[in-house]
Amino acid sequence: MAHTIPALFQEQATRFGDRPLLWSKRSGAYQPISWTQAQQDIHALAAYFLDTGVAVGDRIVVLCENRLEWALADLAIQSAGAWTVPIYPSLTEPEVLPILRSAEPVIAIASTADQLRKLRALRSQIPSLRAVLCVEPSEVAAGESSWADALAKGREALGRLGAQLAARVRALQAEDIATLIYTSGTTGEPKGVMLSHRNFLANATAGLKAIPISSQDLHLSFLPLCHVFERMAGWYLMLMAGASIAYAESMDTIPQNMGEIRPTIMLHGQEHPAH
Repeated sequence: MAHTIPALFQEQATRFGDRPLLWSKRSGAYQPISWTQAQQDIHALAAYFLDTGVAVGDRIVVLCENRLEWALADLAIQSAGAWTVPIYPSLTEPEVLPILRSAEPVIAIASTADQLRKLRALRSQIPSLRAVLCVEPSEVAAGESSWADALAKGREALGRLGAQLAARVRALQAEDIATLIYTSGTTGEPKGVMLSHRNFLANATAGLKAIPISSQDLHLSFLPLCHVFERMAGWYLMLMAGASIAYAESMDTIPQNMGEIRPTIMLHGQEHPAH
């Protein structure tokens, strides 16, 4: 069994190849990307990170709703040896600022123009932040890139950085930090909680022993990936099982999306997943 999340993904991508991994609503219908496609994008984005100077242990912020780019970014960050720092997209600029100050990210990923505006407003106060990516097409300024451009640059860089990237993945240990997740801050400023690859994989392994999920299953993800529950049970556990994942467009469209994608699994609470 793989002892890190990127190693687990690589094993499963080799095993499942052209089978669908992630489904997202595009042009009015759910469309899949395969394990192989996901692997290619993850490698390209990770190579982009290396090319921009991301070092082992650096932090990369993800300010993004549940969508396939969240999942791809998470694995690319970890493959580069960096830490994923998820931030709830519902947070306001004053709520995001203390997290950025604490995490000292070198790169931030925004999902939409609205999320990009938050980062622009705060960027002058975060000297560590070298680059900002925006997933959806948007007017990008100096020091910013679109998701598509980052992938294109990463693909070009893979020829000279592929061996370095593979070495970073091999060097990862189970005890290494995978993510820095910030508490809600209800009793003061948010506090960062460091979780290792072993933390997540041990929980996913235990979850699969309790709930019989297989590669034939399809999960509809709507609980926030910023929270540790959906991150572990709705992402890493599904990777471990070889299941596929569809992303709900929003909380309001869950009934419609259920009818469109017909999931076999949905997680509806912190203790009682439905199967």
